[in-house]
Amino acid sequence: EAKKKKAEAEAKKKAEEEAKKKAEAGDAAETKEGEKDAKAEEAKPAEMEVDEGAKKDEENKDEEKKDEEKKDEEQKDEEKKDDESKVEEKQEEESKDEEDDDMGEEAPMVELTEEETKQWFAPKSVADIKEATFAASFGSFALPEKTEGFDAVRYEWQKEAVAKAYLREKILAKKRTSKLESLQPSTWFQEKWTQFKKLFAEWQKKQQEFKSSPDQKAKAAKKAARKEEDGEEEEDKPVVDDIFSVDNICDVGEGEPLFKD
Repeated sequence: EAKKKKAEAEAKKKAEEEAKKKAEAGDAAETKEGEKDAKAEEAKPAEMEVDEGAKKDEENKDEEKKDEEKKDEEQKDEEKKDDESKVEEKQEEESKDEEDDDMGEEAPMVELTEEETKQWFAPKSVADIKEATFAASFGSFALPEKTEGFDAVRYEWQKEAVAKAYLREKILAKKRTSKLESLQPSTWFQEKWTQFKKLFAEWQKKQQEFKSSPDQKAKAAKKAARKEEDGEEEEDKPVVDDIFSVDNICDVGEGEPLFKD
């Protein structure tokens, strides 16, 4: 029994030692796993720092590339400006050379015509007002007078009489070349026009009566027959030599009117 108890005590002691070793081994494993986790946690910020550093490097590279492109563009612009300035300088030199050549020759003398020396105002290529408006009102143009309420009227270029004559001449010249839409015939013209139309109708009637008379028809037939025989048309001899000496144009002799033809 003593041996049995001793054997049981040794077995129990051995079991406790094995359990103690297992416990120590488990603690060591847990410690290792904890260290691994800690190292992994420590490695994460390092990886993040590496990523951020790489991004910053890429951003710096992009900025440097943009700066280089900008510098290249600025350099190209400067070269372009230099080329343009060189071209402008060359053109200026050529123009100066031409001016020097022109200065070497004497300038031609300008001579005015007689008509140009009489002009007091330079002609305009563009009118101030429309032609229709001007044509309707230029007939009433006049120089200002003191009676209109002016304190004084001064003629700086020419005297009053010369200025009035100049304006009148211009108005008359314009009347000869302008179309006057508002111009209406006077009563005297209407009366004369009526008389002329009446007289003209009488002349036409007299001409028809003369040509339709038997004597004139016989003369016309005889003239046509002679033309067929000879092939030439016989010209009528004028009754009067001087038409301004005729007193009655409706009868210059033998009842023949001056306007028979």
